[in-house]
Amino acid sequence: MYWKMSIDLARPLVRSMGQHDPLDGYLTCAELRATASRLPGEPSGPSLEDEARRFAAMVDKDDLATADPLGLGGLLVDADRVDQLARQGAFSDSELRNALLKSALAGLKQYVEGGDLQRPVEHRLAFRELGLAIGLHAAASMREAAEEDRSRSRGSLEARALLEKLGRYDSLRSQIVAFWLEPDHRSGRFWTEHRDINEVMLATALAPEGFLVLGPERR
Repeated sequence: MYWKMSIDLARPLVRSMGQHDPLDGYLTCAELRATASRLPGEPSGPSLEDEARRFAAMVDKDDLATADPLGLGGLLVDADRVDQLARQGAFSDSELRNALLKSALAGLKQYVEGGDLQRPVEHRLAFRELGLAIGLHAAASMREAAEEDRSRSRGSLEARALLEKLGRYDSLRSQIVAFWLEPDHRSGRFWTEHRDINEVMLATALAPEGFLVLGPERR
């Protein structure tokens, strides 16, 4: 996979592959197939089975950890996608969900210990931090669903334990959003240089369900 293609997809602009790009492709195939199965009438169009298989072959479950806040948010969002697809009966690999949660947990510890959130505003990138805030919201939603499972005596004990550990980082979500809601923090060069993506990510962090929920209802 190439990390970035030209607009017409005719040539690669960046030939390297992002750490989590195959994972996103794999889950997007699963999500598209799940959506197609819910449409009225006979299924039409490509099955995406070959594409999903190729993406899956490139996913290394043992090499997903990162201390980058945007990457961490992506891991948590993808874990939530797996969880929602599994609840819809459209995904059966629970080991992948747990691997994503473990990787995010390890990376979060490293990220927090690095002290990036205590740095001055001119040394911070809003869209990357807000990606983490969105991912932490996804983890909180997963934890709520896991608590419902617990009350019904079902669900993965390992996943619940991982989600409870991730709950220790819940306060980071409000901390990050509150920081970037401050007008003074949105007036400097590092905000304005990335204004478009920063504003999209801040809006998503404030109303994340519109991005995170895969269907008309979460569960």
